Amino acid sequence: LLQQNDAVVLALSPSTTSRARTKLASDMLAPALQPSRVPGTSARSGASHYGATQLQTPTRRIKRRNHRRHTAPAAAASSTRLTSSSSAGGDTAQAQPPLQDKVGVLLLNLGGPETLDDVQPFLYNLFSDEDIIRLPEPIRFLQRPLAQAISIGRAPKSAEGYASIGGGSPLRRITEQQAEALLRTLQTKFESANNVSFNVYVGMRYWYPFTEEALEKIKSDGITRLVILPLYPQFSVSTSGSSLRLLETLLRDDPYLASIKHTVIPSWYNRVGYVESMADLIEEELKTAFKDDDVRGSANIFFSAHGVPRSYVEEAGDPYKEEMEASVSLIMSSLRRRGVMNEYTLAYQSRVGPVEWLTPYTDDVIRQLGEGGTDALL
Repeated sequence: LLQQNDAVVLALSPSTTSRARTKLASDMLAPALQPSRVPGTSARSGASHYGATQLQTPTRRIKRRNHRRHTAPAAAASSTRLTSSSSAGGDTAQAQPPLQDKVGVLLLNLGGPETLDDVQPFLYNLFSDEDIIRLPEPIRFLQRPLAQAISIGRAPKSAEGYASIGGGSPLRRITEQQAEALLRTLQTKFESANNVSFNVYVGMRYWYPFTEEALEKIKSDGITRLVILPLYPQFSVSTSGSSLRLLETLLRDDPYLASIKHTVIPSWYNRVGYVESMADLIEEELKTAFKDDDVRGSANIFFSAHGVPRSYVEEAGDPYKEEMEASVSLIMSSLRRRGVMNEYTLAYQSRVGPVEWLTPYTDDVIRQLGEGGTDALL
């Protein structure tokens, strides 16, 4: 769940997932790295997508307020850097031509507390975001006090969860490993042919390394072109949307950053590489987890996605539910072509507060499946 974040939740094989996602990311970036790319456009079309479902990123802008953010001791922005150098063979050697482009790839992710002491301030940052808790205008001044109260109330239970997986979130470590693998792939596939250099950066929304830190590194490295890649396969105003709106403000307010040509990849749920890698993982786990053929064939493939308030979809036009349903449908279509005919379920988890979130709820559905006689769940 932590590795995939708001993506489809499955029994994960970290090594398989990491390799597949690294290749997928390099394939997605290929169109954005072509010299003829129009600045500011989205690399979403092409034969590497499944189907004709091309959902538009919402253009609705949600008014933001700058708010205080809890921080821990200063940490450097995460970047995987490539340094290109040339040497003269003597006094008569000709100078090498300058590089055509210095391309930066900015990986956006949620962030997570790295220690148990980080849990409460991390939750404060999360709930201070108006894209996470959207208060009516007349009471919006209560955003920070409410975030403080919720974070204090939820911190003990959340800390128990993080303690059970080693005392903190592995998200930064995993994302930085992905950045390193992506950089190696980009160097191999594009550098010599396109006369470019690459840096890959990690920018977290609610914990270190924050997006602001990554942008400072991008400036100091002299990046001339930027590819912005949220690591959420499906778009939501509360995940990719929140990160992109913050990024929009930061880019607009800095003259150097505003001058950088950039491409945004808002979602990638229908990329062939993603769909097939998830289908590979499910097929592999079915064989590994259920040795008995009858049990394997009757197992329910259970997709538990992070939920959002229903109002986000019905009132704000969030495409998350539609993209999530399309994502599951594409994965199951791939499995059907392989002869995997298991029943499957999509449900939503992690609701907060009294408002209605996307249904059905994961905990309710698991009980219903159990009561209905389902005895095997992947």
